[in-house]
Amino acid sequence: MSLIHGVNLRFDNRPIQSVSLLMKTNPLRPLISLRGGRHACRTYSSLSERLHYELTTRKLPLTYDYLHPQPSHLLNLTLRDLLPQSQISYDYATLPTLQNPSPLPVGHHLIYFPPQVTLSQLLPDCTDTLHTPGEPFNRRLWAGGNLRFPVRSPPLDGSRAVCIESIRNVTVKGREGDEKVVVTIERRIGNVTEQETAEETWDRIWKENEDNAGESSVIENRDLIFMRLKTSAQIEADKAQFGKPGRTVKPPSDATFRHALIPTKALLFRFSALTFNAHSIHLDKSYTQNQEGYPNLLVHGPLTLTLLLSVLQQQLSRLNLCISDIEYKNIAPLFVEQELVICGKPKNDTGAWDVWIEGPNGGLAVRGTARTRLE
Repeated sequence: MSLIHGVNLRFDNRPIQSVSLLMKTNPLRPLISLRGGRHACRTYSSLSERLHYELTTRKLPLTYDYLHPQPSHLLNLTLRDLLPQSQISYDYATLPTLQNPSPLPVGHHLIYFPPQVTLSQLLPDCTDTLHTPGEPFNRRLWAGGNLRFPVRSPPLDGSRAVCIESIRNVTVKGREGDEKVVVTIERRIGNVTEQETAEETWDRIWKENEDNAGESSVIENRDLIFMRLKTSAQIEADKAQFGKPGRTVKPPSDATFRHALIPTKALLFRFSALTFNAHSIHLDKSYTQNQEGYPNLLVHGPLTLTLLLSVLQQQLSRLNLCISDIEYKNIAPLFVEQELVICGKPKNDTGAWDVWIEGPNGGLAVRGTARTRLE
């Protein structure tokens, strides 16, 4: 099992001899020395400073994929019975053609560019090691993020594309001994030719200035929260609350659209398969209850986002609008076999929309703001 700890990075119990095996050298940032320990040439005044330096200088590998229509088609099939009836006809029985390719639907980028890691690069909860701060922060949750679509969606024509990832920021919250580490990851997606080198791709698509879109078709920031494992006492206290109403946050009122659906185990399994995500909290109820202290399987953060974007875009299409960017925050967990309601309304006359998801008790689970432009 591969774990990232405070001083050394090991895979299959063998120390890595070269950073270049896993990470792309970026001349704008210094590499961490993995040989001899991370602290050999630098001292830190706090946990926050140490983790910020170690993670923001971590070089993540470029992830390549081909924008074939099959993954998007399978996602459409998976969501067909859950989403509102679309005004746009879609032949669910036939794979879209490459000769007349359709554009990548909003949110469907989430099922491309999966983490390309081996089994030995998975932690005990089956999440990958790419973004983890290491011991003792071995629990991961999706906290929210934002998305930008600088240009029209790329066509699903089988062309080669790349996702460049970098850890933009790290913050540590909470009292000593009970800290939460928030890791902000930026992902930039763009087309790439077979002949282009990684360095050329990096220079063309990645920009140190976050406001500069470069040649990206999708720019995503996602906030992941890493926490300590729960103690046995904490798990038992959580279990004692199963079935009892918890604290809820009141959602906005006067929604102009509301769409209810019930996420099933089959939905969670299919989305896990499409995203190459083995995280146990979406697949293993026993693990979820006995290790995480939740009453049932959790709906994926990216699946929740995909559902929100899909329902919103269907509403906007009637107005000849599309989503230009969205920011959102996950406030409360959503569980399998429990109804969730996707809602939204225009935000004054700004062209923006308030969007949110209500849980089964009517409490606020996700809240966001989307901005639009003409299609």
